[in-house]
Formats: sequence, C-alpha cells, structure tokens
Amino acid sequence: DEDFYDRQGYRPWHVDFSPRSPGHYSWTSKIVVVNVFMYISQIFFPSITQRGIKLSGPILQGEQLWRLATPMFLHGGLPHLLTNTYSLQAVGNDVERYFGPGRYIFTYLMSGVVANYVSAIKTPNPSLGASGAVFGIVGAYYVFLNRNAHVFGRQGEAMSGAISRTIMMNVILGSMSPMVDNWSHLGGALGGAVCAYVFGPRLMVGETPTGARTIVDKPIMRLPNVLEQMPERVGERMRMMKRRMQVESFQSDLPYKPWRKRRIDYRRRQNVAPKSVRPSF
Repeated sequence: DEDFYDRQGYRPWHVDFSPRSPGHYSWTSKIVVVNVFMYISQIFFPSITQRGIKLSGPILQGEQLWRLATPMFLHGGLPHLLTNTYSLQAVGNDVERYFGPGRYIFTYLMSGVVANYVSAIKTPNPSLGASGAVFGIVGAYYVFLNRNAHVFGRQGEAMSGAISRTIMMNVILGSMSPMVDNWSHLGGALGGAVCAYVFGPRLMVGETPTGARTIVDKPIMRLPNVLEQMPERVGERMRMMKRRMQVESFQSDLPYKPWRKRRIDYRRRQNVAPKSVRPSF
C-alpha cells in the first residue's frame, strides 16, 4: 500500500473525531501545559523572561537567535496566558486533527518564529507571548478551508468567514493598544498561511490500491518523514517512560521478598570459582 501511494503522490485522508483514551492528550493540550509550566517558572525565576524575550537588536544582528523561538512560550501575565490558551484551544484541536500532529506542530513553531522575525524587523519594542503562533494556526485554518471548500461546502465557507472577521477584529483592536504587537500577529498569520499552502492538506478524490475511490491528501510539498512522524515518536517515548515509571513505582510498593536476596546471593556465588571436591587424606 505504501509503495502504491508513493507512486501516486498522495495519502488517504483520515480524521479521527472519537474521544481520546485516558492518558492520551492532544498536542494542543501539551502546548498549553508547556506554556503554563513556563509561566510558573517565570514567576519563580524572573531571569527566564529576560533571557527569552524578543529583542530586535540581537536578532537583526544575527545574535541570540534563540529569541526567535523562546518568546512564544513566555507570557506577560495571567490574563495574557489565559487569552492565548483560550484562542489556541478554540481552533488548535480542529487544525491538529485535519493536519495531523507533525504538520500541526511544524506550522505552530514556524509561525511563531516568523512572527518574532517580522516583529523584530518592524518594531524595536521587546515582546513575548504565544499569540503570533496562535495567529499562525488561525491563518493555516483559513487557507485550509478556502483551498478545500469543495469538500466542506457551506459549513467551510461559514467557518472561513468567521476566521477572517476574527483576524480583522484582532488587528483593529491591536492597532488601538500600544501594548499589542500587531506585527507579530500579522507575521504569524502569514507564516501559518504559507505553511498551510505549501505543506497543508490539499484534498481531492483518488483511488486506493483496491480501486475504490476516496478522499486523499496531495500537498504541494510533503514534510520529511522525520518531521512528520516526530510528534508520534515523541509521544510514544513519553508513554513508554510513563509506563516504566508506573511499573517501578508499583514494584517499590510490593512487600519485601526474602527470596530476592537469596537469588542475588546465588548469582553472586555463580561468579565465585567452585571449591575442589577432591577428597583429602
């Protein structure tokens, strides 16, 4: 099957809307957890904010380039964190299902980097927050719905219209407040739109190896497998580590077993050279 789809240049498009099993969380939820953890870390260690905030000067000089990525995980206060968390949860879960974890994470991170770079070019003011990356997810969702309007019909058109109005409203409100980095929002939306156009799902009707017709995904360019499969591999490793920690915790709660020591002593004795059994006279 894989060889067939490689020759055709597309993959079957599957979307799973079933509830997640206990212990399996979406990557949107994991991003929220990381943001909350980083915000708590900022409270106890304020130097994290100074080391990770976006500073235009060092970025444009080609120095401290980590500041292109770190600001998207930092926030300036609890209302700032809650606003970005609500916005991400509102659209992130749907985009994650439609794009898949690999393309979703790639779009989120690239949108955040582009947002901070555009902000560094256009304004010397320092900034931080996940809003640039969130705007990237919104921009990617807009491109996805418009490109595949033949699949989603009127529902897709309604969603696309709501997204465009939301973007315009945020831009207008942001232009009224000097505390809002509008350039970061616009840069993030542009970065997400480009990622969705190049790497995002492009849906059409194709054939399966059995000759049946189904909806397939044929993007302009497919992400390398190492990037597209990385979230799944990381998630599997995390689940393995969690299971291992649970097993070790369970074993530590077991009552003491005397034969364990005898077994260890027996193994230790196996490494000792055997004594001679020759009779002595």
